[in-house]
Amino acid sequence: LTRVALRSLVRERTEECQAAGRGVRILDLGCGAGQGYELLTRIDQSDIDLQEEHRYVLPPERIELYLGLDLSESMISQGRENYHGVSHVRFCQGDLREGLGSALSDSPFDIYFSSYGALSHLEGPALRRCLGEILRHAKPGGLVVLDLLGRYSPEWPGYWSARTEAEKVRPYSMSYLYPESERHNGDVERFSLRFWTGDEIRELCAELGKEHGVPIRALEVLDRSIFVGRHVDTGEYGTCLPPLRSLVNQLYEQNVRTKLERMRVTYRPVEGADELNRFFTKMARCWNALIDFTIERLRGTRVSLVEMNGWRAYPPPWQIARVTLDRVIDSVAWIDVGDVRANIIEPQLAYVLRRMQQQLQEGRGCGHGLVAVLQVDAPADRRPASGS
Repeated sequence: LTRVALRSLVRERTEECQAAGRGVRILDLGCGAGQGYELLTRIDQSDIDLQEEHRYVLPPERIELYLGLDLSESMISQGRENYHGVSHVRFCQGDLREGLGSALSDSPFDIYFSSYGALSHLEGPALRRCLGEILRHAKPGGLVVLDLLGRYSPEWPGYWSARTEAEKVRPYSMSYLYPESERHNGDVERFSLRFWTGDEIRELCAELGKEHGVPIRALEVLDRSIFVGRHVDTGEYGTCLPPLRSLVNQLYEQNVRTKLERMRVTYRPVEGADELNRFFTKMARCWNALIDFTIERLRGTRVSLVEMNGWRAYPPPWQIARVTLDRVIDSVAWIDVGDVRANIIEPQLAYVLRRMQQQLQEGRGCGHGLVAVLQVDAPADRRPASGS
């Protein structure tokens, strides 16, 4: 989802930098060991077709500088080892709670980037301070990519009602990486993260623009991993969903057939959250109808799409998903080499489910991840006059 959201914007920045005779400058905030570099340099120019090899909007040779900042010295050391000999990649230790630190002495960056929920490690005032420094440092047109945890994910309905800043900072763990026995024994590290909503990001942009006199606006605010967040399966925070993530991941496994009946979503409404309940109920309805349709088609049942009862009641992303799966199953049913269901149809079901969620999401903070792509604009007194 992050790559799709950034595709056209990164392409524009790359072309602008190329026209100016230089490469793209990137500051990775909370870089870890440099995973963001891999993400940015693997954005396809378009949805790849059968005849093309991958062509990326930001190949490494178009980068002037990738500077990674992270609090962890071990991560910085690992990043330097991973990219040893890559002259345009640098790593520096820094605490983003105190701002951009040594990065402020560098020239402005074209992309101020974060990934994998890194900026949820900052509480609200700290993120505001960090963004304020970016506004003073960036040039007009600079992109800011915020990767945060969504407060309204069905993984943690107990967090939805937060009102004060203190209530919005809640416990989190990476227990999904641990064996189940260790999770139950409590041998899991826990730490506090700040959980965000889409409205909060938009409000923060408006407040920062007024405070600093430099407009910053949200170009995209997107929910990522709805129904399949990392803690759906652990149930650690009282999820209102059945364990779906492992089943969806299983769809991609070679020669393994998934029990599709177990993939139906049973959403348990949360008291006092009527608007969110409506959204998740709609999403569950589309999800389940697609699963049920796939089960019927795999049994050999022919279904007339245009004559289906209630077809028009479903949103276009669901209609497209159903047509896609219908064509996939029709196209491969004759193949008698290997396990066609496990190796062709089920992975396509996973891709179709993912795309449908991407198209139905509303940027509320209803997924495990909340991605916001912001753009720094020129102050009003520095914008070109109309017609000039």
